[in-house]
Amino acid sequence: MFRSQEAGREPVETFYDGYVVNAILDAAYKSAETKQWEKVILPVWRGREGLSQETTLVDYDEHYYLVKEELMTHDGRHKIILKDKVTGKIIERDLV
Repeated sequence: MFRSQEAGREPVETFYDGYVVNAILDAAYKSAETKQWEKVILPVWRGREGLSQETTLVDYDEHYYLVKEELMTHDGRHKIILKDKVTGKIIERDLV
């Protein structure tokens, strides 16, 4: 920050960046106290709005999404990680 001031240019990090980081940390500390997810409170928001969340979930079958497929190098197992479409519960399965 001081180097950019000496060079007469804008710093890479801004005070707004610090404001956002502090709001995230406040929510994290509050979550640690309450033992539940807490929202990040940002009264001043400069980001884009009205965006939809992209889904990267791939259908595995009628009950599960495929999260990850792995070949275990140490023992040769073929493992898949699935997410239940209704409950969101994550499970692992070994394929033979």
